[in-house]
Amino acid sequence: MEGKKAKKQMEAITMLGRKLFYRAVLMAAAVLALALAAGCSAVSRPAVSAGVQAVPAGGGPSGSQPVALIGQSSQPVAPTNRGITVVGTGKASGTPDVANINVGVETQAASVQQAVNDNKAKMTKLLDALKSLGIADKDIQTSNYGVYTERQPMPGLEGKGGEGPVSYRVTNQVNVMVRDIAKLGDVLDKVVAAGANNVYGVNFSVADTSKLQADARAKAIEDAKSRAESLAKLTDVTLGDVMNVSEVLGGPGSVYGVMDSAKMGLGGGGAPIQPGELEVNMSVQVTFAIK
Repeated sequence: MEGKKAKKQMEAITMLGRKLFYRAVLMAAAVLALALAAGCSAVSRPAVSAGVQAVPAGGGPSGSQPVALIGQSSQPVAPTNRGITVVGTGKASGTPDVANINVGVETQAASVQQAVNDNKAKMTKLLDALKSLGIADKDIQTSNYGVYTERQPMPGLEGKGGEGPVSYRVTNQVNVMVRDIAKLGDVLDKVVAAGANNVYGVNFSVADTSKLQADARAKAIEDAKSRAESLAKLTDVTLGDVMNVSEVLGGPGSVYGVMDSAKMGLGGGGAPIQPGELEVNMSVQVTFAIK
């Protein structure tokens, strides 16, 4: 009797366990079904934008039902990167304060050694004259030195292959920077008196062009602003702040000589020299915003 009773208790416990298991499965399935239903509802519901514009169905006033255009704002969108780009130019003038000249000696002799010795003697005298005028060694630079062979045709034998004796020509050129324009005439007179028979290439410049460049750059900015304002007025817009500015490349400011003449008369009292003026030109590119 006790065995049967124990068996019945075991069967009851087993049945209870199965009921609890099935109940847990049913509850989990119900929860899953509810979750799926909520997800489908969220996907199918249309998202309404803050900018909803209603227009009549059919695109005209005759439509009976309004149609909502989702995601379109009724406010106009301002275009971006609107601006006016111009190139302004400016120039500034100044008086040259530095001159560069090329002076030298050319000699000719029947032997190459004689031509070299003659050139050396005259060039030494020329350099001493420059230094006596206060020209520093750093402002004197050799620009050319050459030895050449020449053979002159014999008179009456042209076209017959006849040639005269060989001669030798030696040239020695130096570039001289004169930092005092007032002394330039005296420098030219003295080097010629010292034996220079090649004088050419008188060039004027400004030792420090930074101030001229700054003045020209400021004028270029003003010119750019004036051009932009004119364009804004013509196109009926309002000029805004500067968006971008850059210098137009092409050197640190072009320098041009402005002179009516550059006379070089070699005579007493110093050669008359006209240095004239130098112009520095600058260009800038500026982009202004449009309000």
